[in-house]
Amino acid sequence: MLGYRLRAVTQFKIKFGGRTLALPPGTHLVGRMSDCWLILDDDLTSRYHARLHVTDDVVSVEDLDSSNGTYMNSKRLGPRVKVELQHGDNVRIGREVIAIISDAGATNAEDPMDSLRKTIGPHEDTQFPQLISQLVQKSLNMGKIKEAERYALALTNQLMGANVAGDHPTAKSAINCLIALAAKSASGVWLDRVFRLHAAHGWLMSDDIIAALRGALDRITRIPGTGLEDYERALREMSKEGVDVSRHLMSTIAEFSDAYGGP
Repeated sequence: MLGYRLRAVTQFKIKFGGRTLALPPGTHLVGRMSDCWLILDDDLTSRYHARLHVTDDVVSVEDLDSSNGTYMNSKRLGPRVKVELQHGDNVRIGREVIAIISDAGATNAEDPMDSLRKTIGPHEDTQFPQLISQLVQKSLNMGKIKEAERYALALTNQLMGANVAGDHPTAKSAINCLIALAAKSASGVWLDRVFRLHAAHGWLMSDDIIAALRGALDRITRIPGTGLEDYERALREMSKEGVDVSRHLMSTIAEFSDAYGGP
């Protein structure tokens, strides 16, 4: 039953600006737009600048016809061509230089934050969400919004690629972190991530999460990105497939979409 654990899987990370983020399998947009996986607030970065492609064995980068180009080790890449990256390669997007790290090539000891970025699945260590929640809350209490964002991103980026149930402590911790960040920073970007996580995993939003969202929306005029629209669409599809989606949830999400969605 545990044979699948015998296959070695390379873990990839990116390091930039003093931050380290795990790269879960999948495709990840990089740019200025709020629906990008990695958002770079830089006028030299295009709205959708590049895309990272990650599998269990390979990470590659693709320039998306960006205005100022994407560079690997100081060499400009051709547009719409996927280029494989190795441990130690540097990718420059706008003013940001992003280092590629893989456990196959890295020899340095894992730092404390790296241990927090491991994918957590059902029935695994429940101390993880408690710890990350405490770190986020501590940072918020100290007024260190950027630090709180760094911890929350480490968790939510992992959740996007993990098979976690909506009622798992890890999921609950991540959602509460994002809503708390949204309320503290008055930024709808974090609520967009809440809806994106629910849409990606097919989570049914609980009443307590809806109540927390309403509280955060007292300070927010708009939710940017496509997360709200994606979740509304996902709920309709789930309902068609026989999932018991309550009318209350459907009407609430439609209400949020009318009031806070759109360009």
